[in-house]
Amino acid sequence: MRILSILAMTFVAVTTAHAYQGETRIGLYKESILDTNKITHIIIIGSAVKEDSNQFFQSGVARAEKYKQHNPEDQVVIMSSPEVRGTDDDKVFADFNIPVVELIKSSFTAEVLLPQLKKYTKIASLDFYGHSSPWALKLGKSNAALTPDAYEKKIRALKNNFLRSAYITINSCSSGYSIAPDLSKYLEIPVSGSLTSSLFERIESDGKFYKEEDWSQSNYVEINNVSFNEDMSCALGFCYRMKPSQYSYSSYWGQFKEGGLNFYKFFCNYENNNDGRCEAAMAKSLLVFPSVKNITEASTVEDFKTVAFDYICATYKSKSKFNECVNGINAAIAKGDNVYQTMPGPELNCDFNSCHATVTCKEKGLFGNGPKGGTCHLIVNVLPNPTNAANEFQSYLKGFKILQKH
Repeated sequence: MRILSILAMTFVAVTTAHAYQGETRIGLYKESILDTNKITHIIIIGSAVKEDSNQFFQSGVARAEKYKQHNPEDQVVIMSSPEVRGTDDDKVFADFNIPVVELIKSSFTAEVLLPQLKKYTKIASLDFYGHSSPWALKLGKSNAALTPDAYEKKIRALKNNFLRSAYITINSCSSGYSIAPDLSKYLEIPVSGSLTSSLFERIESDGKFYKEEDWSQSNYVEINNVSFNEDMSCALGFCYRMKPSQYSYSSYWGQFKEGGLNFYKFFCNYENNNDGRCEAAMAKSLLVFPSVKNITEASTVEDFKTVAFDYICATYKSKSKFNECVNGINAAIAKGDNVYQTMPGPELNCDFNSCHATVTCKEKGLFGNGPKGGTCHLIVNVLPNPTNAANEFQSYLKGFKILQKH
């Protein structure tokens, strides 16, 4: 199984006379003139560090198309230093018809990203696709980590650049332990993250998405005819998405056998998070999730539920496993206790503020700093009878009903 975080991401730069400098490109999706005062959806695509394909980029492009179809008047900006294996960054942008409106002759770092975000006065959403550790997002290849708590003051200064209805999704490994809750706290908006590995999924001929280890050549398709307003070409990036692994994290940093969660969890880690704004933003994010059905605010509740289940229930090769999850959530809600466990192993105890788990690691030692790969595990009090999936599902439904009223 190909785990995205298998890459050794120590985030420590090696300084030499010929150190890699990198570049950062700002692209516009289906437009050519940048307007920083326009309502804007920002998609950040992290580095593939010259070891991975363009699947991060394709996942971001699919999201960009969803935004453009759902909000034609809004602006979609793609910020990236793709660093894809076997090609250069200009070609990656060109392959997916993304005009570059600004080239920054510097590696994609927090020092580049945060001033860029500050330019935009009406950010409606921000989505990240790429590598991450439990503490930091991998923006560029070298010395390019964004650790939210290290940039707290600068991130808090961006609060007024986001619309009150804005949200962030972090599509990467283990981003729900501190990255997503911290960003939510600093910006006072909903932010989703992963409590295990994040993997690529591709659509097949039955109209369902499957993880890489479950792809079938006989079911290969060149067109996505379910996720968008019209048939969209896989060659142009419209057939990939990211979702968490079914199982607890086990990769570069260590084995988190103590617990996990196999869907992207939203955090609304700020005061007064019970006014419906959190749930409305969650529901809004589902309208632009590449799914098994194309939905809008005008869709039926049943169609919205189909996408919500597709988002929350883990993707398995076996359809019976997915159906088991759907039936389990429905039964838990019908009983009134919301108790249903989606994880095959211990499941974390999550709420809108945290999943109440701490990642702890050994330090590298005398000749390095930071966590040592392979030594990390969780400190957690896993409670029996988890209610995460049913609670999240009901929050999405509540949010959808709020959207329909407006």
